[in-house]
Amino acid sequence: MKKNSIFAVILSTIVGLTAFTSTSCAQDTVLPAPQKSTTDGSLLKALQDRKSVRKFSDKALSDQQLADLLWAATGVNRPDGRLTAPTARNKQDITVYVGKADGTFRYDAKANKLVKIGSSDLRREAAGRNTFIQSAPLVLVIASDTSLQDGRMAICGIDAGAVMQNVYLHCAANGLATVCCYAGEDTSAMQKFLGIKPELKPLIYMPVGFAQ
Repeated sequence: MKKNSIFAVILSTIVGLTAFTSTSCAQDTVLPAPQKSTTDGSLLKALQDRKSVRKFSDKALSDQQLADLLWAATGVNRPDGRLTAPTARNKQDITVYVGKADGTFRYDAKANKLVKIGSSDLRREAAGRNTFIQSAPLVLVIASDTSLQDGRMAICGIDAGAVMQNVYLHCAANGLATVCCYAGEDTSAMQKFLGIKPELKPLIYMPVGFAQ
């Protein structure tokens, strides 16, 4: 190929890329500023206030505060038994365990009660390298029954994430503090502590309390 022809090809390519880039830029849309709210209890205010906190006071939650927190996490919100948090194919694979000073409990959403499963301190068991968990008045363990989702961990993770965000937003809207902690790959020790089957896998730990 002659030099002039090579130059022509290069020039044509540059012009084409420039035109493509200009067209792409011309399609950008500048969005209006997000609407925010100062109304306590509103979703927009909760989203604005949502944050992770790792320092907690020793003030305990009242029974009403705990009930509201757990209902927001994954409580029954319709007569047909469906929940505040979505799960794939409505398999309801998520179980929430609660650890506080007087023992370890399983949240029974349908009966709206805590079922005591032990007297040991779940907060200490969940802490590991996240030692601040022990200083919170309670910790939530979000676990997924992977057998209900045919072992598809990505789906189980999505379901657990929906509960996690419910907890975050409820805390932001109600003056509580929390943070999401990864349960880790090997959860056998926690499963033994809770007395649960291998298919029921803890995915997320969330200490909850009042910010220090």
